[in-house]
Amino acid sequence: MAQLKRNSTTWLIRTLGALMVAFAALAGVTGQAFAHDDDEVVTYGPNACTVVADLPVPASATCVKHRSELDDGVTETKNSYITQESANTVRLAFEQTLSKNGWTVVKAKQDSVDQEWDYTAIKGLRRVKIEVEAQEPDEGAGTKFAIEER
Repeated sequence: MAQLKRNSTTWLIRTLGALMVAFAALAGVTGQAFAHDDDEVVTYGPNACTVVADLPVPASATCVKHRSELDDGVTETKNSYITQESANTVRLAFEQTLSKNGWTVVKAKQDSVDQEWDYTAIKGLRRVKIEVEAQEPDEGAGTKFAIEER
């Protein structure tokens, strides 16, 4: 009798487990807590980046990654590039472009020793963050930079 009771309990537990897996598959595993993961799109390649109005990138730059995310109803995009130009040349080009196209720099962080520059600029309701960084010697010569728009 004990053997029969143990087999029915095992059968019941396995059946309930299989039903729970089937229900989870039908209902979808992601819940509200993970909704932000579904709103992010990352694309790689030279044609992946989108143009930021009034903020052209150096002609020698190549797009390597584009990320777009919907966060609380606001779309945030980030374009990442590489170029053979020096970090100082890229930095100067962005400073001139920001000034010429009416952007106001509200925050700037500079590290000339490591050749890294970060700028946050606004124009009307638009906000961009520009990060310029010389590549590490093991990555090759040149500069990597990113433009994040909110």
